[in-house]
Amino acid sequence: MILDILLQVVVGGLLGHAVDAGYDGRLATYINSPESYAIKLFSPEKVQEGKGGWQGEHAGKWLYTASRAYERTGDPDLLGRLTSVADYLLSVQQEDGYLGCYREDKRFYHRPAPEAMTVDWDTWIIAYLIKGLTETTVATGDDKYADAALRLTKFLHKSVFENGILIAETGQHCGMAGTGMLDPLCDLYALRPEKEVRELIDECIAEMDGMPNLQLITLLNKGYDCALIGNGKIYEMTRCMTGLAKAYQLFGDKRLLDACNNYWDRVTESHLTPLGGPWGGIVVCMEIYNRAAEWAPYETTETCSVMEWMHFNWEMLRITGDGKFASELEKTTYNALMAARAEDGNRWIYYVRTNGGLDPKGDWACCWSSGMNALEDIPVYMYEQRKDGIYVNIIEESSFTAEFKGRRVSVEQTSPYARNGKAEFILGGGDEGTSLGSFAVAVHRPGWATAYSVKVNGKEFKAKEKNGYLTVKRSWKAGDRLSFEFPYTLRRIEKDWTYSNGGSKQWHFANWYNGFTRHYVSFSAGPLVYGCRHNDGITNQNHLCVTRPELEAASLENGKIEIAGTTLLPMCDLHPFEGEQVRTVWLQIK
Repeated sequence: MILDILLQVVVGGLLGHAVDAGYDGRLATYINSPESYAIKLFSPEKVQEGKGGWQGEHAGKWLYTASRAYERTGDPDLLGRLTSVADYLLSVQQEDGYLGCYREDKRFYHRPAPEAMTVDWDTWIIAYLIKGLTETTVATGDDKYADAALRLTKFLHKSVFENGILIAETGQHCGMAGTGMLDPLCDLYALRPEKEVRELIDECIAEMDGMPNLQLITLLNKGYDCALIGNGKIYEMTRCMTGLAKAYQLFGDKRLLDACNNYWDRVTESHLTPLGGPWGGIVVCMEIYNRAAEWAPYETTETCSVMEWMHFNWEMLRITGDGKFASELEKTTYNALMAARAEDGNRWIYYVRTNGGLDPKGDWACCWSSGMNALEDIPVYMYEQRKDGIYVNIIEESSFTAEFKGRRVSVEQTSPYARNGKAEFILGGGDEGTSLGSFAVAVHRPGWATAYSVKVNGKEFKAKEKNGYLTVKRSWKAGDRLSFEFPYTLRRIEKDWTYSNGGSKQWHFANWYNGFTRHYVSFSAGPLVYGCRHNDGITNQNHLCVTRPELEAASLENGKIEIAGTTLLPMCDLHPFEGEQVRTVWLQIK
């Protein structure tokens, strides 16, 4: 049971407000008992009616998120709701181990399809149930939930190794929806290192690389761009990569780590919006990577992909300890994730666009549960206790308690870093002046920071910079103050949109020129990306235009950017569902 560990993190500030709203919003209202419709989908009556579909994934996502939330809060009411839902799911698990919402004749073991696009989502739902039930055991300490996940896994094992089912052929998107089961299988193996789980892990990896239309590991290690692998589906591919990162941690196959590093390099080089979300939407589909050379200001990121990109960066940070992964976590959390959430903590935008209208879908949307999930992971990502000290991965008003040599030590971060670039940490663990011992406090150097200053108790201190972290190691006393200041200045990114359609019209462009080049700029300050409410969509292009002199005269004051008579605000403050349902990040330079 890891409850005591995670209860040591308390989040405040902008991110803490979002976490609390999610706790009282989607987590509390969408599923709150076995009678909630997303859980009743698993009842024998609904299963027999054939009501099951991909929507069954919400059950596993909720179990995982509720478990994380209980680990954070220790709320007995939430524990009651969590166990009542999990117990109901255990009560409808079949004797052979199957647990799902598909009618018997539509289940994965009847449908080894020759083409991935003809299959459905049965094993996708099963994977999320395994993940949710495994985390329920972690949160509650009750092994019966992991037992149920193991029975379900052994049913899968029998289907694969005795009945000849290929996991990849049970999931869409060139098999990635099926082999993405690697992620929860690794979670389960960490708790229950049994032979059947290990064999399924190995099978997922083998099929992920062995399917002729996928070859994920081989092609990444040959330098292929992720847009050229499988069908380029962002969410499912990134989930596979999270699983590969976990498998490397368990078994140490360097080939898997190489693929993960190559994937991260390709995505960060060519496939991230300024907000930190992996994007598609220009050529084929809003949820599929574009070719690396193809860019337009109408980038589209699915909130599910934001969640999974955060999961992947967290696993890579755990493996390498490299602050570059912490920088991506911070950027994505403050921007892509915050820009997708409603203030009520209940509703979410399905697609976050840099320029364009917002698309919330409805409460059945996969992204509404993925956003909820990502919020509850934030406290886990923020701090780490490593051998030499306390590491801060996401800077925000918060507190963390660790233990060194039998002494409990607290670190409290008190300043609104996201708004001013300043971070101050107060050390505690006794009366002021009490010796806390010698250890390091290391804060990741944000990827946006061109410089920094460090002070200990108001005096300049030369911090050691290593592996993307600024480290201060000394003998600490209660009441000591460690402060960092990163220059909070206006920054901009400029990009060119060059389009040549060879005379063929494509539905998603309103201007049918044979070729053009346009110049664009986006703005940020500190960790925050700025935009405004303006309707510039991919099918109704209406650019906000600025001249070069206006661009050079742009100013940042009181958290606002003023340029050419337009006010830009942080995207995290342009809440969806409030005001006009449009936003613009990229301004055209005339």
